[in-house]
Amino acid sequence: MFPPGSLVMTAVVLLLGTAALAQTPDTKRWRRIERAVVLSAGAGEPVQRLRLAPGVVTTVLLDSDAVMESDLPDALRGLFTRLDVTETHLLLQPAVAMPARGVPPLVLRFTDAAAPQRLVLELTTEGSVVDSVVDVRRHPAAVAQLEAELVALRERNALLEARLATARRPLPQPGLANAVLSGAIGPTGVLVKWMGDRPSETGLKVQQLGSYRSGSWLTLAVKLENPLGEAPWQPGIARLTHLDSDGRSTGETMELPLLLQEPRLLPGQSAVAVVQWPAPTRPPPAYALEIWDTGRRRGARWARLKP
Repeated sequence: MFPPGSLVMTAVVLLLGTAALAQTPDTKRWRRIERAVVLSAGAGEPVQRLRLAPGVVTTVLLDSDAVMESDLPDALRGLFTRLDVTETHLLLQPAVAMPARGVPPLVLRFTDAAAPQRLVLELTTEGSVVDSVVDVRRHPAAVAQLEAELVALRERNALLEARLATARRPLPQPGLANAVLSGAIGPTGVLVKWMGDRPSETGLKVQQLGSYRSGSWLTLAVKLENPLGEAPWQPGIARLTHLDSDGRSTGETMELPLLLQEPRLLPGQSAVAVVQWPAPTRPPPAYALEIWDTGRRRGARWARLKP
């Protein structure tokens, strides 16, 4: 595993030999494992389980210089007889078995520019097996991996740019000013229609449903109540499906944002949710309407509506 005559191998053998003299007879029951670990770039942050045993020395060898990302957590100080960290290896000798819970990981950061940049070591004690030597090497990323990562980063940046542009837009003016300026309200006024169609409800109550038509826009306003005892309800999407004269789907469906004045509806609270879309020049005979929260678990559905 180690190049003959290397300084690293000499140091490790000396360290292991010295530590072995100090080990108690109880340490002989542990089956010692030497293993190699290859960290691949582009596969997410590497997390490795490091199996430790009381009184047994575990050595982690690194293929390049690394440092602890932060100071040693206080929760680890009382668990080890020795815990030495150098640039190219770790030497750990626990005083006790690792607790099942509450043991913070050891986080190393490599000092060069290669990927991955971090290594997270989860410290554990398992059965009668202990890692005596773990040789950690990093595998350079292939061109295809780097290209895929670059595409994902560009897509993420594009989404962030879109969110930033939305956040920078001036807030619409309250009242009728924004509706008049946008052309949503014109000389023909607004046609309002209240509908008594009852929906099938899932964890949400519908109190009222109405439609508004003005110019080239159609809007549905639904007064909703989040029942007491339910979790807060966060508006998600409205799904509109075009129906033919026989009530069958034509295959044309729209998914639109469901707008609410508040970010969410608390238990026992009522509010009006709104969905709007450009009215088609040849509107379908009817629509099927679904409204859902962000998880698409709680909402309401109308099998047939004529706004």
